[in-house]
Amino acid sequence: MTALYPGAWTQILDLVLVFLRLLGLFLLVPVFSHASIPVTIRLLTALALSLAVYPLVHPFLGAVPTTLTGLVGGALRESVVGLLMGFIAYLTFEAIELAAQFVGYQMGLGAAGLMDPQNHAQVSVIVPLHTWLALMIFLVANFHHEFIRLFVVSFEITQRSQFQSWDGPGMLNAFFTVTAKLFIVAVQMAAPFTLLILGMNIALGLFARLLPQINMLLFSFSLTVFLGFSGLYVVAPDLLHYIEGLLGEMSNDVISVLRVL
Repeated sequence: MTALYPGAWTQILDLVLVFLRLLGLFLLVPVFSHASIPVTIRLLTALALSLAVYPLVHPFLGAVPTTLTGLVGGALRESVVGLLMGFIAYLTFEAIELAAQFVGYQMGLGAAGLMDPQNHAQVSVIVPLHTWLALMIFLVANFHHEFIRLFVVSFEITQRSQFQSWDGPGMLNAFFTVTAKLFIVAVQMAAPFTLLILGMNIALGLFARLLPQINMLLFSFSLTVFLGFSGLYVVAPDLLHYIEGLLGEMSNDVISVLRVL
């Protein structure tokens, strides 16, 4: 037991630092940070996982700080690293929700909004569908296990990083690159539906010019919703495959950001 876990109370600070990084990760990473999970459960899960992975990450931990300033700096550093890893995963899910928001507005469902209990904001009715699909893929494809593996690997990557270098150009470039993907992914996912609705609006405009005695506004909303859900049904297999590939890229994004710390 003493070979796996620290015996002196001063060395328990290593375990506390591991717990703080994992706690920062749990605050933002999908599934673990869901609002339906009580805070007590999250704290106990983070503590249990910290005890489980401590023997693996112990060789990559530095010397235990002996001053109050060192302790505060170490705690802040570990918390920020965990938050940064969780923030990258959070951005990926935000990109999926933003794409669903675009699709919902294109389908004319902007007025039929729902209150999202996770983000405490009003969203389109299409957003919960995409969110739960992404969460199911995240769990079925074992990406939650992948994040635990990345958590262990993160100690090896950041063991020589310096807190003073976090504001360098490399860190900013990596952060902006990951953040920019949010809008790129959202536009790519919403593009087929946007083109479909745009084509339908052009067709309705032509029919309105050819048959002015028919009020096309009476059919536009029903056709928009019907074509939107029909297009969603048709592209569903490709959409699920795209979301799975997008979630798979999170590991590379996390590692690329951690390497510039």
